[in-house]
Amino acid sequence: MKKMVGTAAALCVGASLLFAGGGQDADSGLTTVRVGIHGNEGGAPLAAVAAEQGLFAKYGINPQFTIVESGPAEMTAMRADRRTLDVGYIGAGVAWNTIDGAGNSVSFVFLDVLSNAEMLIAKKGLFTDANANGKYDNDEIYEGLKGKSVYIEVGTTPGGWFKNLLDLVNEGKADADKLWIYSETSSYLAGYTAPNNNEANKVTVINTLNANLPAGMASGGMDLICGYSPATSTILSTNDQAETIATTVGNFPAEKSFPSTWVASDAWIAENPETAQNFINALYEAALWRSDNLDAAMRAGENLSQKPTGTFDPTNLVAPSKADYEEWFATPDSRGYVYFKALYDSSAGNVPEGNPIKPFEQAFNDTLLLNAIEANK
Repeated sequence: MKKMVGTAAALCVGASLLFAGGGQDADSGLTTVRVGIHGNEGGAPLAAVAAEQGLFAKYGINPQFTIVESGPAEMTAMRADRRTLDVGYIGAGVAWNTIDGAGNSVSFVFLDVLSNAEMLIAKKGLFTDANANGKYDNDEIYEGLKGKSVYIEVGTTPGGWFKNLLDLVNEGKADADKLWIYSETSSYLAGYTAPNNNEANKVTVINTLNANLPAGMASGGMDLICGYSPATSTILSTNDQAETIATTVGNFPAEKSFPSTWVASDAWIAENPETAQNFINALYEAALWRSDNLDAAMRAGENLSQKPTGTFDPTNLVAPSKADYEEWFATPDSRGYVYFKALYDSSAGNVPEGNPIKPFEQAFNDTLLLNAIEANK
């Protein structure tokens, strides 16, 4: 499927990525950058705004968009010896690639949004609202998860998000009483140590494609899922037997909120420093526009990713404002760095065993973002 959007071709991509080449576009005089985006409200609107509002063109960029089906495929494309992506949006699930010092490396370069698209959703009646307050607190989630099976695409953001949720509901409990994870997907348990072996406290995680979660719940084959939008939005809008158990904004303290970020090939940055800076300048100015025009940004993202109008729900994210960016990156101890550091710490255990670990200062190339913030003060 192919559709031209502005100056960019947006493709739905599976195992292979179809774009090649790059460099100067002879016809437009713009520099071509190969950009990976995701077809949801976190992964498409910012790039779409930069394109629709003429910000990429303002900074001499001709974006070639690839709509990736998953973060792992995107990272494979960006880290290949003959890479087919230069820069792209990712969720937290593949953030470990920025920490992996082996092979063709990538780095964080921009904070896009705080994600609220990850959710734990269950068949009604599976959890008990003992407090009768219309939502589930940590103790109620703890009791509801005991002995259950949860369907998650473990290599994506919800995989790490669910581990954090278990840490949250286990807080204050003795090790013998804590919930623990079992999974036949060994990579998901890399770096994880179960606090006990009590079968009553076991939570089984079954690796399942995010796109298959709505059908699984609709058929009754799955009673409990952890996923991300648009699968979560689809379930809640079409399945009246499903209910939300936990979300990031509703259940996590701010410092445990996962940022959705942009990463770039380190080789691309080194080879094209001016283009890399211009690209981040465009993203930053798009972010400032988005913060004042969130619904319009959702519609732009839908247009770019070829989704029906109304598909993208802005409640699934928190979009930073100009004041937020300036405050969050004012000093190395400010909240933006806290978000990145928390993501770094939670992802380090997923780096393949034996590969070198990049220090945080190398994993997050903050210079491009800081330059963009300073230029817009």
